[in-house]
Amino acid sequence: MINLKLFLYITIPIFISCSLNSDIDTTSQDNELMKKLDKGITLFESKKYTRSIDEFNSIILNDRGSKLAVEARFYQGESNFELEQYNEAISSYEKFMQYSSDLAKVEYVKFKICKSYFNLSTTYSRDQENNEFAFMKLQYFIDEFPNSTFIAETEEMLQLLRERKAQKIYETGRLYLKLKEYDSAIIYFNDVVENYYDTQFSDKARVSIIFFYMLQDKTDDAKKYYEINKNKFQDDSIKKEAEEILFHYNDASSWIKNKIRLYK
Repeated sequence: MINLKLFLYITIPIFISCSLNSDIDTTSQDNELMKKLDKGITLFESKKYTRSIDEFNSIILNDRGSKLAVEARFYQGESNFELEQYNEAISSYEKFMQYSSDLAKVEYVKFKICKSYFNLSTTYSRDQENNEFAFMKLQYFIDEFPNSTFIAETEEMLQLLRERKAQKIYETGRLYLKLKEYDSAIIYFNDVVENYYDTQFSDKARVSIIFFYMLQDKTDDAKKYYEINKNKFQDDSIKKEAEEILFHYNDASSWIKNKIRLYK
């Protein structure tokens, strides 16, 4: 049997040596990762985003969950955003928020997530699912940070999304008008007027409603609608267009204009 004292004499220095080497290795690794972070940030600031991501990825891979990795995750998101890789940016930002206690940065990151979703949203003519989700995220941000310095930009993005949605509804109404599906057309035009009154398409919808009545020879209804809504027009040129339709619809010179309006 090995003498206990002899065993301890042999093994304790080994444990101490391993412990010291471990500390040295950890410190060395931290220094190396710090250099990578500094290099990554320098590359980011030089707009070399793809190369910067390589440095940030290396830090995250080697020291996941550390303070350095959290900072690297933030810049990873920023780099992806600048490269217009918005889905990847959102993923990085969300992982950053899981570990960060920096409230100012969290607010900023939530704004950038909103902006990423906005940039992923589509034009009016395509599916509106991304637009709806972006709208929801922007509204949540305003509710959560009503005094944020990013509120003005957030509200601008919301308004642009409202314009897109209004245009989508308005064009759907016009389509039904072409197809002589009048009951459906008026529903869509009224939706724009009532729910998107702060967009440019509310005026266009009012003109289309007047045109809708004139197509059906309901001149009295068209005049009544105009009288009720004439002070609600935001654009005087569109108001004049409404008057042109209302008072000159049956003129021979307006026939081509009316056809163009219906089928353009």
